[in-house]
Amino acid sequence: MTPAADLLIRGQVVLAARPSGLELAEAIGIADGRVIAAGSWDEVRDRGAPGVRVVDARDAAVIPGLHDFHIHLVGLARSRRAVRLDDARDAKEVAERLARAAAQTPRGGWITGRGWNEAQLASGVEALQAAAGEHAAFLSSHDGHSAWASSTARRLAGLGPTTPDPAGGRIERDEHGEPTGILREIALEVVAVHVARLQGEALRPPLDETLRELAAMGVTGASEAGDYTDENGVGADAALGDSYSTLTDLGDLVDGRLRLTLGIPADAIAAAAERSLRTGMRINGHGTMRFGWAKEYADGALGSGTAALLEPATCGQGDSGILRVSGSELDTLLAASRPAGIGTAIHAIGDRAAREVLDALARARSRLRGAPDDRIEHVQLLHATDAPRFAALGVTASVQPIHAAADRDLVESCWDGRQDGAYAWRRLADAGALLAAGSDAPVESANPWLGIFAAVHRRLAGDGRGDWRPQQALTLTEALSAYTLAPAAAIGAVDEGHLRTGARADLAILSVPLDTLLAGDESLADVRSVLTLVEGREAALA
Repeated sequence: MTPAADLLIRGQVVLAARPSGLELAEAIGIADGRVIAAGSWDEVRDRGAPGVRVVDARDAAVIPGLHDFHIHLVGLARSRRAVRLDDARDAKEVAERLARAAAQTPRGGWITGRGWNEAQLASGVEALQAAAGEHAAFLSSHDGHSAWASSTARRLAGLGPTTPDPAGGRIERDEHGEPTGILREIALEVVAVHVARLQGEALRPPLDETLRELAAMGVTGASEAGDYTDENGVGADAALGDSYSTLTDLGDLVDGRLRLTLGIPADAIAAAAERSLRTGMRINGHGTMRFGWAKEYADGALGSGTAALLEPATCGQGDSGILRVSGSELDTLLAASRPAGIGTAIHAIGDRAAREVLDALARARSRLRGAPDDRIEHVQLLHATDAPRFAALGVTASVQPIHAAADRDLVESCWDGRQDGAYAWRRLADAGALLAAGSDAPVESANPWLGIFAAVHRRLAGDGRGDWRPQQALTLTEALSAYTLAPAAAIGAVDEGHLRTGARADLAILSVPLDTLLAGDESLADVRSVLTLVEGREAALA
């Protein structure tokens, strides 16, 4: 027997955001964490229990909770306690911030930070070394695919003039062959594994702050993108990597506040298979956590000049980037993941990388019945002939719209002549691909409303230059679908991503009316949630 509703919500309710349009209702009724009624106010009111709680949102939009399909939740929380460099003007300001951190760091302690870009450090890194002094410092670039390591950090890692470039990576050197401290792609791992990081109870406060901020923006679900290595794990799940084990270790803080899909590094597939973990399954002992995809990196990034390209870049040294894995290595990865029922999430930013991954997926054995599709992460440059292959092969396109807005100038400079294939969401959608959207935070802002605006306008709010190459833009309803229904479809969760009868009651009551939301103008940047529910329970807001 269907229970009576203990919570009724009345307002401009979006039951589902389909790419072709919205399904609307006047009200929904919730019991035991699920939607048990949806329709007119009179219909839903009659399903209420005696003394039922009523939330009248009046003209505010009520939407299914948003899902960030690619977020580094642990990295985002840690960034709150690290040196932040995204808005530094130049190398001098980067060095000044580093020097302030050094003055506050005890001898022997690590300094970490992120956010520098190539232009900031173009004049050299000597000032950074002077600022770090004898401290071990490790500063990640904005895109996370390069890093600068201080001399002490390099010494602790055993990195010196005779250290060879690892396969899939590069150690930048001066004219004398001495490492400058700049590391590219897999070369980061030489030092990164030695870096002290916030874990356990030390991470609890910044993670709590991060969860509150996500809830305040209407985010009720997320897919932790996973790590590049299975090292640095903690606790009972240490073999599954840093991010996975850190989040399950702090599961009491996360459970019930975020519906979280936890990715693992590709190196951890064997360890996951030993535990009979499969993509999409619930993680024992955790009410709102499930096992996700195994992460691999096929190439680098646009900003670091390491995205693997079919044709050389038209900026910098004019090279074709770094392919981090070979076709045979991808074949080995899929030979391990497919029979284990573990899906893969493969980072591919350049068009060559995307083609290599699609080719490998085409060669691989069939997925197990009911196993979620594999994913390609970012898909920032794609040859036109490869777009139809996503739907044909059953591959989810994991896209981060805000990257297009942030990278438009880099695309025009570095991928000149190929701009039509850059962030080609319309081409993918028209070819039948499933597009699921995320933020890639902390690389970019975790604010999904900035991402939705970027999906529609392909620019940042406040950028007066006008929409960038709008022929590849999504509509507002397509963008909402990419943050709600699509992530649920990708993981095979038929009761998530919508508010139809039977759905899990993950929702947000927004600060704006539905008409304002559908206008899709710059006011999207200011949208917030005034009430966020995860499985019918109120989530704490920032």
